[in-house]
Amino acid sequence: MTRIEPATRISHMVETELGRLHVLETGTGDRMILLWPSIFTDHRIYDGIVDRLATSYRFLLIDGPAHGRSEGGETEFSMEACANALGQVMDHFSLQSAIIGGTSWGGITAAHLTLATPERVEALILMNTPMEIDAAKPGLKARFIASGARWMLPMAFFRDGVANSFFTPEVLKANQTYTTSFHAMLRAAQPSHLAAAIRSVILRGKPLKDRMAELSVPTFVIAGREDEMYPISVQAEAALLAPKGHFEPVGGKHISVVERPEEVSAILKTFIAREVGQ
Repeated sequence: MTRIEPATRISHMVETELGRLHVLETGTGDRMILLWPSIFTDHRIYDGIVDRLATSYRFLLIDGPAHGRSEGGETEFSMEACANALGQVMDHFSLQSAIIGGTSWGGITAAHLTLATPERVEALILMNTPMEIDAAKPGLKARFIASGARWMLPMAFFRDGVANSFFTPEVLKANQTYTTSFHAMLRAAQPSHLAAAIRSVILRGKPLKDRMAELSVPTFVIAGREDEMYPISVQAEAALLAPKGHFEPVGGKHISVVERPEEVSAILKTFIAREVGQ
């Protein structure tokens, strides 16, 4: 496995309509991949696949608003605004098109950009992405998470609850470095800003499954077999609605790039080679 040296990781702050977003640039390949993480995480969830793929691709890893080193605010926003911000990151780096994707929130963001401007997307990667999230009827768990992000973020039991929803116990035990950084990022976050971002994602979203048939680009859906939040059967059904949709289940729960980086790296490389070319 090739590990990228820290000197080749370049941080940028990019002006967008959602404020200044932190973007980490890394990798030495010719093909560009942009990835946006899940709520409650930052660009570090992609370390495992970057370590394995950085000689094949260049990466732009984007911290969402109020996450990681990105700015945030107390105003809620739409997923269309997130898509616009992703497009503005592409503009900043003078990218007419690229492979784009993300995990959960990041997948929703990338899908909305693809729906709005498919000519900018060479391929779409949806990892552990909710397909039936619906602000019109949010569940009790969604409301608890949104409220907890504002009032219970300093409490370890709340952060542990999020971690246990995202990762299997085996991964949390084996990956102490990431577990520590996960807690550290959330402790450092501004609760009111983070809560606004969380509310925007889980209380203002619309079902993506209803629009999968509109995705005209090669679309790859990856889902965790043990993800209790988003059943794998729904993920598979949604993937097959896309005209060029592909589906691949992997082990673990909700953050496959952390839980199964080797497996995800291998299937991503195969998908990109087949659908886009090296």
